[in-house]
Amino acid sequence: MARPDTISSVVPFLVATAATMEGVDVGKALAGVKANLAGPPRPDEHAPLSTYLDVWRRVMAAVGDEAFPLRASNAFKLEDHELFGFLAISCGTLGEAYERTAKYRELYATGARWELQTDDAATRVIWYPWTGDLADGGFRAAMEYAVVDMDNAIRRLGRGEPRPMAVVLRHAAPATTAPFTAQYGVTPTWDGPLYELRYPPRTHELPVASFNSRLRDYFDEECRRQLDALGGGARVVDQVRKALIRAMDGGDATMEGVAKKLGLSARSLQRRLADEDARFADVLSDVRAEFAKRYLTRGTLSASEVAYLVGFTEPPAFFKAFKRWTGMTPGEFLSSRAG
Repeated sequence: MARPDTISSVVPFLVATAATMEGVDVGKALAGVKANLAGPPRPDEHAPLSTYLDVWRRVMAAVGDEAFPLRASNAFKLEDHELFGFLAISCGTLGEAYERTAKYRELYATGARWELQTDDAATRVIWYPWTGDLADGGFRAAMEYAVVDMDNAIRRLGRGEPRPMAVVLRHAAPATTAPFTAQYGVTPTWDGPLYELRYPPRTHELPVASFNSRLRDYFDEECRRQLDALGGGARVVDQVRKALIRAMDGGDATMEGVAKKLGLSARSLQRRLADEDARFADVLSDVRAEFAKRYLTRGTLSASEVAYLVGFTEPPAFFKAFKRWTGMTPGEFLSSRAG
């Protein structure tokens, strides 16, 4: 079976702790929530997404301040995320910190992820969240926390405390925006097409002041061991995704082609994906959407060329699919990122 959407139990624990620091009786506010909030959870312990969002709903109701996710993130350090955080602070550059931790993202969360994009115009850090309702206060707060936590991580890691040039958030603007402008150094764009932190070009090359290659290699190995213990990377759906990523340059992205690369028949691959509650078409669609946006953002390829690279033989079919993925045409998507 495919792993459900989860997040490290450290995160709801930190949220509850931050609420306690603000005078909230979390025992009362979070009564009945099935989560380990009494003490630091085990590093390998995860909470279901539904539980995590419930923690946010209740805490936000008790605090009564839309800026609380900002303060919750500012109350803690990267080291509070255990091995994941220690690995990041031991890397040589921001880009390396991203690449190293990205290998072990399932130690932090399943079903959601960050992506780093770099070009001559900017260094972009994009959050692809779980599926959720933007009108849900718990989901909104969790998204706010995710973005500000990455902003804080980059500022704390990067020499010179880098600040974003622009911040884009998918949800609506809060009643009071000043705390958000103070946090990011710029006023965010709300109701945007995605969650994005946009930094000056080559920000990913900035050195990490706490770089230690021996500690980096040690924590990298420890993260690998912990991920192996969780069964990370063993799922067929993960193998299919990796194969499709390698095919996003005009290669064979058919089920038959991927099955052959994995040493399976197409029917066996379909059956094993079904055992994990996954479908080949859905994985292919996700990878195509991700790489279509990535190629378009580079600005060096036409939409028709991008269509070919991600496996469409006819541009109109690609335009229709892109509209379904993003709610925008390729041209509208590029315009939304030009601001």
